[in-house]
Amino acid sequence: MSSNRFKRFLGQSSIRQAAALLTIFGVVSTLTWSVTYWMVRNEIERLVDARLQTQTQSVVDALENGAPLPSPGFGQSVALLKDGQISAGNIPFTFDTESATEGYFEFDFGEPTEPDYRFLVKDTPVGRLIVAENIERQDELFDVLATGLKIALLSSLSAVVLTGLLIARRNQIRLDAINDGLTKVAQGDLTARINLPDRHDDLSLMANWTDATTARLQRSMEQIRVQSANIAHDLRTPLARLRAVIEHHHAALLNGATPVTPEALEDALAQVDRIVATFDALLRISRIESGARRASFAPVNLQSLVRSFEEIFEPVVSASGQSLNVSVTHPTEIFGDEELLLQLIANLLQNALRYGKTGQTIALTVDGTRITIADQGPGIPADKRQKVFDPLYQLEAHRQNEGFGLGLPLVQAIVELHDAQLSMSDGPSGVGLSISIKFPKLTNL
Repeated sequence: MSSNRFKRFLGQSSIRQAAALLTIFGVVSTLTWSVTYWMVRNEIERLVDARLQTQTQSVVDALENGAPLPSPGFGQSVALLKDGQISAGNIPFTFDTESATEGYFEFDFGEPTEPDYRFLVKDTPVGRLIVAENIERQDELFDVLATGLKIALLSSLSAVVLTGLLIARRNQIRLDAINDGLTKVAQGDLTARINLPDRHDDLSLMANWTDATTARLQRSMEQIRVQSANIAHDLRTPLARLRAVIEHHHAALLNGATPVTPEALEDALAQVDRIVATFDALLRISRIESGARRASFAPVNLQSLVRSFEEIFEPVVSASGQSLNVSVTHPTEIFGDEELLLQLIANLLQNALRYGKTGQTIALTVDGTRITIADQGPGIPADKRQKVFDPLYQLEAHRQNEGFGLGLPLVQAIVELHDAQLSMSDGPSGVGLSISIKFPKLTNL
């Protein structure tokens, strides 16, 4: 592995995290095993010292009572020294008895084949006692314990290293996929998706949200391109008319022929008003899509909303030779902007009035959190029902100049702002159009 590749490898966040965790585990495990070894060794040495102390006390008691020197325990040796010489018993090693002080000592022959001893030197009224015990078995136990702890520690560290690297590698692959996807998006490829397998963890959740955001951004950019093209196309006619009017009367003024008439100015102003109205409607949709109106959301009673709307709109419907039938069942409250909700219903009813036939009945129903508006007009073909939500799109040539093609896009923006679901279907008995909007239950969106 080259130096640069090794640096990139160490620079990966998952590898650094795995290395940090491994270091912590190694330090904690080493300290734990070291303390365990020390405690076990200390306890075994304490037991040996306790046996030496017990044996020494037994010898002292026996000698003070005039009894002969008692037999030592298993692996032990006892010697009584007087005037620097062994007067009773024996010990299997030699040491300077004159300079030795009281206390516990260990004797090592220095040969692998010779056992080691731990002994206690104690001065008593009957002479100096030396009680020794063979600790070869204890030393072997210490060796076995130390070897076992080393093997356990190395095995644990090896397992942790392997597992940590595998987990780090797996996570790094997923992070690389996220990074690659974001890089493509940053370079302008809005069709790029991360598509991480859903493992119900934070990386999958982040990838899914990123893909959803990218998809929404892609749709927004596509809508902007479509809107830009539609705006350019839709405004071309009024701008051309406005220019023609101005040029005609400008030429007339220059030639001193025909003066500018009020009708000509009114025609020019009408074209300007149409252009301004188009931009105002587009800006209104843009503001709604930004989500800023969520700050004004409050509980809205659908029954009160629809009944108040019925009082205002019923005369308009009757005057157009049509009728409005309003029904409310299971009324409830939703969380939203009352002004925008009124605008939504008004736009849908205006479409029903504009394109419906004379004498038709428009049905406005509320069932729970669902609002439905059905008319008996020509309807919208199934293959065009999604297209009508594009700004400035008008369904048929004969409908051109009847509006700006922004009513349903405004409805769609309001629906999305309220996290509602809009669906279209044929009207009652397959005649006309039925638009249904399902709002979520009352909650803080």
